[in-house]
Amino acid sequence: MSYISYSRGKFIATDEVNLGILSNFLSVIRGFQVFTFLKTINNGKPIFLELHVDRVIKNAKLMGLKVDISNDELIELVKETLSKNDFSKSESNIMIVFAGTSPTDDAGLRTDKKADIFIVISKAKEYSKESYDKGVSLGLFEYQRMDAKIKSPYTYYGGLKAQNIDDLSSFDEVIYHNNGNILEGTTFSFFGVKKDGTIITSKADGKILESITRKVIIDIMKKNDIKHNIDDIPLEMIDEFNEAFIASSNRDIIPVKSINGKLLNNGIIGENCRNIIKVYKAEISAKN
Repeated sequence: MSYISYSRGKFIATDEVNLGILSNFLSVIRGFQVFTFLKTINNGKPIFLELHVDRVIKNAKLMGLKVDISNDELIELVKETLSKNDFSKSESNIMIVFAGTSPTDDAGLRTDKKADIFIVISKAKEYSKESYDKGVSLGLFEYQRMDAKIKSPYTYYGGLKAQNIDDLSSFDEVIYHNNGNILEGTTFSFFGVKKDGTIITSKADGKILESITRKVIIDIMKKNDIKHNIDDIPLEMIDEFNEAFIASSNRDIIPVKSINGKLLNNGIIGENCRNIIKVYKAEISAKN
């Protein structure tokens, strides 16, 4: 099945979308780029589109990319791109990218040109059913994301580095820790569930990415009076966790069965995880 995307002012086949090494030198070679991922449900309806658009535009401005599109204009452009696709057989992933162009200075570090805009539509990735049913294993990796306030390619270096560490190869996913505190994963937020049912997630104070799904889950917990705490998570607190889960825009919520080899709840998905998954699904269904 083919998809239609938006690339530099035109609607073209997704397979034809590309970043040029010279035309997008600052993006490809210098990492001067921001992006966001989201997905569609219910026949092509994008979830949390407004939140993703707001973040990617703010990130672009924080990085210094020249952007002249408003939130409303970008939202309509995403919807127009989606309207050119058929969702009768499959949902899609959406990637919104602001990419730096060619430099206009001798050092190859600056440009007076506007950032190129890409809205890339592709088939929704299918994740392992077993991970949702039985949970995933997490391995601890000492690392903190660089400039976590901006979602950009260079903030994924830690995850790429971890792929080549033999001691972590037996785990399904890697979770970062630094200065004695658990932070986040390369592509997900982390939530631990203490034995009294309190759900805890790390503070977004520049140490972790300000995840859209994390924000939505926190809002859901507030709305439904679910006990929760936003604070540092010392490594020692792993012993207090009876359950845990990870969350991201494309994967939603996935239970955690173990952290660094320590089984949680005897490897069985607990009631707190089941409840937050149920409430989250109800929330996204109600809004779409």
